[in-house]
Amino acid sequence: MAEAFGIVAGTIGIAAAFTACVDCFEYMQFGRHFGRDYQTDLLALDCSRIRLTRWGQAVDILNDPKIGRPNATSEQIQTVKNTLYQILVLFADSAKISQEYKTGEDLCVLSSDSMDSTFVALNNKMKELAIKRQKRNNILKITLWALHRKSESKNLIEGISSLIDNIEKIFPAPQAQVTLVRQEAAQLHDRRALELVESAAEGVDGLL
Repeated sequence: MAEAFGIVAGTIGIAAAFTACVDCFEYMQFGRHFGRDYQTDLLALDCSRIRLTRWGQAVDILNDPKIGRPNATSEQIQTVKNTLYQILVLFADSAKISQEYKTGEDLCVLSSDSMDSTFVALNNKMKELAIKRQKRNNILKITLWALHRKSESKNLIEGISSLIDNIEKIFPAPQAQVTLVRQEAAQLHDRRALELVESAAEGVDGLL
């Protein structure tokens, strides 16, 4: 399996792999080519992170080596670990593509100053929810990178969603996840914010 951010598969525990995946969302930016469209992609990535942390909390991945199932086999646990590592590889591949943009305006990135105020508040709230669930300090020491093309963002979002699908099938926790998603919705008091999340979550998070 490919190396991701200097981490070799097999040298990282499952809780650390999960934490590293959640960390990665903090290191991404968007290049100027996105324009205002980047708000939608940013929100879709927020939904991906919330979904991942929701599953992680539902199975108590940070504390339970059996991932919420006492009879889990070593093969099942290893499959989840490999899948989490593959999410890291997706992020690492994205960062590698970013390095191909070397000069000039291609290096310019968008900031929250160019975002609608509702998107800014929503992004901050979803980030806050994810950080509270993580309960661990960042373990990655990497630099920021930017997504410069819509296709890069689309591939990353779809890839992450597919991999989360896989781990949820192996270690499902539907009741706990429904409880958590209701708590998330309760944090989003603004009707427009709820509508934006519902739109961004399409194809990314079936519970939102």
